[in-house]
Amino acid sequence: MQAKGFGWGLGSWSGEDTSAVTTTLNGALLDDTAGTGGSGTSITLTDASQFPSSGTNFIQVGNEEISYTGVSGNNLTGITRAVRNSTRSGHSDGATVTDSSEFVAWGEAASGDLVLEPGMWSIDNFGDKAICLIHDSAVFSWDSSLTNATETRAVIITGAPTASRHMVVSTPDRHLVFFGTETTIGDTSTQDDMFIRFSDQEDINTYTPTATNTAGTQRLADGSRIMGAVRGRDAIYVWTDTALFTQRFIGPPFTFGFAQVGTNCGLIGQNAAVEVDGAAYWFSENGFFKYAGALQSIPCLVEDFVFNDLNTTANQLINAGLNNLFGEINWFYCSSGATVIDRCVTYNYIESTPQRPVWTTSTLDRTTWQDSAVFGKPHGTDYDADSNDSYDVVGNTDGCTIYYEHETGTDQVTTTATTAITSNIESGDFDISQGGDGEFFAKIRRFIPDFVSQTGNTQITLQLRNYSNDSQASSALGPFTVTSSTTKVDTRARARAISLKVANTAAQQNWKLGGFRLDIQPDGRR
Repeated sequence: MQAKGFGWGLGSWSGEDTSAVTTTLNGALLDDTAGTGGSGTSITLTDASQFPSSGTNFIQVGNEEISYTGVSGNNLTGITRAVRNSTRSGHSDGATVTDSSEFVAWGEAASGDLVLEPGMWSIDNFGDKAICLIHDSAVFSWDSSLTNATETRAVIITGAPTASRHMVVSTPDRHLVFFGTETTIGDTSTQDDMFIRFSDQEDINTYTPTATNTAGTQRLADGSRIMGAVRGRDAIYVWTDTALFTQRFIGPPFTFGFAQVGTNCGLIGQNAAVEVDGAAYWFSENGFFKYAGALQSIPCLVEDFVFNDLNTTANQLINAGLNNLFGEINWFYCSSGATVIDRCVTYNYIESTPQRPVWTTSTLDRTTWQDSAVFGKPHGTDYDADSNDSYDVVGNTDGCTIYYEHETGTDQVTTTATTAITSNIESGDFDISQGGDGEFFAKIRRFIPDFVSQTGNTQITLQLRNYSNDSQASSALGPFTVTSSTTKVDTRARARAISLKVANTAAQQNWKLGGFRLDIQPDGRR
């Protein structure tokens, strides 16, 4: 059985059929779009009793795939010829017909209870060379200094491991380090998910340790597999599924020193960690963590929401994106039921304090992210289930990739249109704690908006809830339009729990929130 997986080319080559029920054609099929005898939308079989009859199913005749939607006696009804990228042809009476409803094509997800990890890449540079590792496979080198570099393909690095989970170039010592790699180079059956191998210094082709080189190996002890690694200011941070290790260059004869610096804090996905200003931040199955000489659990006010919203079968797709222009770390993830990135949780490491951590959630969906250090602005891409075949991407659902430059202007600009970026920020519930949380109703008579800066209008909505299990309801008098000259807004609202939502929906509008003040007082217990 082919296992269900994500990514390109992870399935069986040329596919396989997991339920090969066969019969024969009762009548010829012509090279046209019709059914038996060149007419109608039905195909007559010798015996259709064993073929699935509910939903959309498939048969294979010769090399042609045909879909059908129903069975009537020995007739397959609602047929569509030449599906699944097959080629239509004529078929003679008595030709073999195979039920291919459970056929699994190359690179296509199959049903099963095993989930493979996605075929992701680790990419780093070794001087002018780009070093590229495909997850659990070989490593390639591409030399950008060649005069015909753009016409020269990357090549597999001679002497390097042929199956590794992750790869990093260490600096400034310049070793090529492989994680979750082979104990015997060239023998993929020896791949050990906890094994580390590093090259000789300044030599990406030498990995056998000798008395005169700095190549070597190390096996970590805590965890079942290495999840990822990030190069930091003075060490490489290495995560397993349960722990954090540091890998520091110490020179010959040991080359690197390894130390376990955290437990119960493993990395949730290969790309779910970043390093900034000497500190590592990461997403774990046990929450969010920081390491800056000591392990810290980061208080997260939206942690329950994120973990309840998370598709845990797609953890390896989670990726972290640093936006240093605003001191933000974004973790992009698949929500429950989604197979592509569609959600984001953001931590502001500059504005946060231990007493007041700053977290937000959003629908920002980026499959890749590059901080402003390279381009001056952050850049990212996302997957879009679009019919635009100019940039076709084959995945769980065919679509396209859209490339974005962030933090430029206030609107979304394409080659054809400028549209507003709909934005909002919503507070958590607040109440009057006099006498105990939720004991008193609160009455809001007015509020004073405060914006550090504002262009255009904003919409202010008071969202009300009387009981913990109630759904939020907007105040009947809102939403309120606030301009840059609005000094106060009179209103009447009453609830036990109140939240504030600030939004804009039009082009050429932007705002930076200050501190709002509300005229609020207790309003009885009934």
